[in-house]
Amino acid sequence: MNRRPLPVLLFALLLGACETPPQELPPPEPVASLQVSHVRVQYSAAFAPGKADMSQSEAERLETFLDQAGLRAGDRVYIAVPNGDPLAAARIGRMASFLAQRNVGAQTVAPPPTGVIANHMLVTVDRYVVTPPACPNWSDSPVTPHDNTPNTNYGCSTLSNLAEMIDNPRDLEMGRPLDPVDAEPGLHAIERYRTDQVKPFLASGASGSSPSPSGGSSSGGTDSSGSSGSSSSGSSSSSPSSSSSSSSSMGGSPAQ
Repeated sequence: MNRRPLPVLLFALLLGACETPPQELPPPEPVASLQVSHVRVQYSAAFAPGKADMSQSEAERLETFLDQAGLRAGDRVYIAVPNGDPLAAARIGRMASFLAQRNVGAQTVAPPPTGVIANHMLVTVDRYVVTPPACPNWSDSPVTPHDNTPNTNYGCSTLSNLAEMIDNPRDLEMGRPLDPVDAEPGLHAIERYRTDQVKPFLASGASGSSPSPSGGSSSGGTDSSGSSGSSSSGSSSSSPSSSSSSSSSMGGSPAQ
């Protein structure tokens, strides 16, 4: 009888006994993320009976409400008046002018199912609020755990900075429609580059003077010999058109 397979079988049994079952990895720690919340707060502004204007004390209370709500340009404000109010149009106009001082527009909506109190106006501030992650997060060991999961601090500083810099947290949830843009200035710049007619930069300290084709200022200067040269067109000054253009470029339309 052949007994050779017996040692092999015993070796296989011993090897199988040494094998340990695979350990389940713990669930990974949540990665840092921004929390965007939709917040809606309301205030009932009171008007005197038969009057379209708010009293001084009521206007101050409304100012306090808007400050506490953190109202900023770009937030949405809805106003609702009671059904059948004969002064509705006048009061809505007064409220719109009041909010325009904060560079905020208002939209008239239907009153809620519960209605609006007589001689009152319901002001609703609709906005988004972003909450940064709780950083730093040292719940995970800083040593590489070899489990192929990101560290709990991964992305913390980037997300915290984004939360501080974002102008309107609503942009983190949905985009904005793009307004029409004028591409002609950019096309002119490309054309000047292709035709070797690039406009030179203004010389340092010569913000109001027009640069010459060689890159210098049209006003007089000092030559290499130290003598003062004079301009053929007299002293240089800013033209009204350039001042008007600068003022226009600095201005901006109210945020929608």
